[in-house]
Amino acid sequence: MEQTKQFFNELMNDDQVIQEMTAEIAPVNAQGIPELTSVFSEPDAFVEPVSDSNMDAIPEEVNDAILLEEKTLFTAPELIAFNMDKQPYLLAPVFPQKGTAVIAGKPGIGKSMLARQFCIHVANGLPSFMDLELKTIHKSAIYVSTEDSAESTAFSLNRQQSGLGLQIPESLIFLFAENFSQGEIISRLDELLAKKPADLVVVDSFGDVFTGSDSNNNIEMRRTVRRFSVLSHKHNCLILFVHHINKGAYNMSPSQDHIQGGGGLVQKVRLAAILSEGDGPMRYFSVVKGNYTPKEYREKSIELFFDENTFLFTASELMVSLSHHDEESAEERESLFELASEILANNCMLHKDLVSAIIAATNKSTATAKRYIKNMTDEKIINKTTDGYVLTVSGTDNTIFNL
Repeated sequence: MEQTKQFFNELMNDDQVIQEMTAEIAPVNAQGIPELTSVFSEPDAFVEPVSDSNMDAIPEEVNDAILLEEKTLFTAPELIAFNMDKQPYLLAPVFPQKGTAVIAGKPGIGKSMLARQFCIHVANGLPSFMDLELKTIHKSAIYVSTEDSAESTAFSLNRQQSGLGLQIPESLIFLFAENFSQGEIISRLDELLAKKPADLVVVDSFGDVFTGSDSNNNIEMRRTVRRFSVLSHKHNCLILFVHHINKGAYNMSPSQDHIQGGGGLVQKVRLAAILSEGDGPMRYFSVVKGNYTPKEYREKSIELFFDENTFLFTASELMVSLSHHDEESAEERESLFELASEILANNCMLHKDLVSAIIAATNKSTATAKRYIKNMTDEKIINKTTDGYVLTVSGTDNTIFNL
């Protein structure tokens, strides 16, 4: 690292080298002042992808300079000449066309399934996803997996392809990077995107590409996001991180404060969303930060139905307020309390008998009955003893719900 720094210091102190670099990068006018040239003057200009071996060794500033090839200085008339009368979206009006975003949720909620389905819709050039307009340019996506194996991904992908009734094209590429460093992942993506542009890149999961020693350190968190942000702007694509929420927020209304990593991650990304659980197969997609997202989508959640057989999400065409999650949670606790009071009263039941009693009373499936028992136990409505399950409080005392 010291040799690398010394090399760049010597390079930057060499007047001849600086003069040659200036002549190549910015032509000099009659007064000897370097001129700024438009990024659009050489649309086919190509920067050689950085190699795996040197990506992690170069100082961050030089690293970004290698990746970044777009123009960074504009006059006001130049910006106005873009004629941007609408905000560019990949998935309107939620996900921006380029930049970084994050979707977070508790383990097993279906984050990876949702992100993978997003990629499938992009690669197939479908017109919508979650009942939102999909605006693809390249009809191409890359999915970086640092957790799932090729075999487990193949199983899920087959289910999703069958459920959608279409053929997933070669324009959806998977990079299995469990043993890759952050630098290696960025290098591979830079090379892949240079050869074949993509609309969407998913990085699953963010925790594996974070290189800092403290995930609550805002500076370290922003530094990690920044390196991917530079890549996204160079290749004009959206990079979506899949991440986790704090354990204490599992049953709370969605909030950006619940996403792991302190404020640094959410502050740096352009969009942050949380996938939360509803009753049974229902899920809620909630935008908790959206720089370019309309107010309606920041105040309400998109209700989704998750099919456990096809691993697919379908929008219900219903949007609910974020506060609805807390209200729904309170209503569910009260319903569980009433059900437990009706079945148990002063009785004690074994698990299998309690499952059967819940099925008989609600006409629900065995899996749902078992989930009810777990939720009743978690909410301290019932208590498991050596003889079986008993009601924790009196069937007429519902003060437990005054939360």
